[in-house]
Amino acid sequence: MKGNRATLALLATLLLLIGGLFGVWFVNNYEYVSEQVRGSMGIEARRNPLLAAERFLSRLGLSAESQTGRQYLVEPPPGPGLLLVRDLGPPLSRSRLASLLAWVEHGGTLVVTPGSAMVEGGGHPLLQQFAVAIESEALLEEEVPGSLSLPWSGLSLQVDFDTGRWFSVENAGSYWAAPDEDYPHLVRFPWGKGSVTFLSDNEFLTNSRIDEKDHALLLAYLAGDAERAWLLYNAQMPSLLSYLWRHAPYLMISLALFGIAAIWRLQQSSGPRISPLVRRERNLLEQLQANADFAWRHNPTLGLLEATRREVERRWLASHPQLLQMNEKARCDWLQKQTGMTADSLHTALYSRHTDTGQLIKTTTILQRLFSALHPERK
Repeated sequence: MKGNRATLALLATLLLLIGGLFGVWFVNNYEYVSEQVRGSMGIEARRNPLLAAERFLSRLGLSAESQTGRQYLVEPPPGPGLLLVRDLGPPLSRSRLASLLAWVEHGGTLVVTPGSAMVEGGGHPLLQQFAVAIESEALLEEEVPGSLSLPWSGLSLQVDFDTGRWFSVENAGSYWAAPDEDYPHLVRFPWGKGSVTFLSDNEFLTNSRIDEKDHALLLAYLAGDAERAWLLYNAQMPSLLSYLWRHAPYLMISLALFGIAAIWRLQQSSGPRISPLVRRERNLLEQLQANADFAWRHNPTLGLLEATRREVERRWLASHPQLLQMNEKARCDWLQKQTGMTADSLHTALYSRHTDTGQLIKTTTILQRLFSALHPERK
């Protein structure tokens, strides 16, 4: 028993020694390395270009949210905070503009970028309120923007503004900043307890560029000491379908289900099924007979009387050219003398347009007698 215990103790010691040596070797030859792999943007990031800016502000401790539409331009947010508008969109009415500026006056921070269509003199009431116009010019050479000194803090930041767009400012009470003093890209106006800041462009705040240079730092300084932030990444009016889906989703779902049920119901048959007709091909004689029956039902004179009339009259005119100079009545009087038939019956047979079934037989008989009188050898 003592020998077995000594052997087990020796084996355990050897295993511990081998495990310790392997651990020392593994630690000396391997190290933990974290690697960051940049993947493609998700659906939310492709839809919202300010998603990274929203999450950055959230990490700073702000209650940030991104929205689309013009809700906060038409009806300002509840309470002060940062309202960042990526595109001003259509002009606001006087009452809406007054409501928005009243929100700023009570401590709101408004940061807006004029739309791409508002160039050369502006056109939005908000820009006209502060005597600001945005101008643009296609530069022949791409200029490298320099440092930007914030007018309210004196800090110098590296921000890549679009050098082809800048502001012209006529208001002497503004603070503006730009790498080149002649072409300001950031203009800030104090308004009551808050401020209004205009940016010539905001592409540096989008998902793909906010992590470059001091772009995120500028957004932090724009937010200041605000506790809430609202980012409007699209200030255009939403489509009717998206608006209804946002405000009445149950109604849209009900309408969709009703449409599916209606389409399914229309595809269902009602009443007894009609047995399919078995059609067979007709031969030529049957087709001709069917055409003749149709013509007889709808117009007995079609193809059955007019052709005979024309042929009999043509033969008489060819045999007696003097008939060409006569009218219908004179022709019938002349034919009466030649055939012995009455002029009225001849006129009915040759020129009458009202022929019933009984009259058709009489007319055919008179035409046959006219033909026989002209060609007695064919009787």
